[in-house]
Amino acid sequence: MQHETRGVTRWRRSAFLAVPATAAIAAMATAMVQGALAANLSLTSVPFTLSSKTVAAPQGIGAVMHTIDAGGAKGAAEVGIAKAGLDGICVHATQSVNLPVIGSLGTWSLNISSPAAATPLTSDQLVAGAGLQANKLVLDAQALKAATATLNASDTTPNVIGAAADGSGIKGTGINDGTPGQFGLDATGGRTDIKNLNADANGATIAGAITLPDLAIGIAQGDKTCGA
Repeated sequence: MQHETRGVTRWRRSAFLAVPATAAIAAMATAMVQGALAANLSLTSVPFTLSSKTVAAPQGIGAVMHTIDAGGAKGAAEVGIAKAGLDGICVHATQSVNLPVIGSLGTWSLNISSPAAATPLTSDQLVAGAGLQANKLVLDAQALKAATATLNASDTTPNVIGAAADGSGIKGTGINDGTPGQFGLDATGGRTDIKNLNADANGATIAGAITLPDLAIGIAQGDKTCGA
């Protein structure tokens, strides 16, 4: 993922050196309240990456073309997964923070993670309920990559490239704003298995419940992803 160039303010040899780390975290909390740091992942003005080691979608996936407002209208793919089992997840966002009076705090990272299992989970285990479980996961992604992806189907329920964006199969994945007559991918004819998912996104919504084993939410100075 390409990040916009962001200025980083290095701590000077001044009284700021005496400020403990807890004060920096408090300032970050203040920034969130004041809207200086977007903590809501649905805000389209703050891009983030979402990655997972393995994703199993027993009801397949759907995708449509979409327009988002990310500092101006941009095209994106809206990808919906009705039910997903994930072996670990990392959501990583960065933003420059400026506070009244205090001034610039430089670039900071917000990481939300649930680690992958020590022994990699199989797609069958994820479908059975292991790992992270999410319902109606919808991503606004400007780029979505995977090492491998298997979109299973059958003769009676084939995958359709060029399906109606407002079709019932696509709506079943959680995408409810597909424009009638526009292009869509309906791959809900069978289970979808994805390895090493990495999405450059501007928005994510989950309509149903989500289970996050060993959830960790952390803030770090600089561009530091989960576990760095």
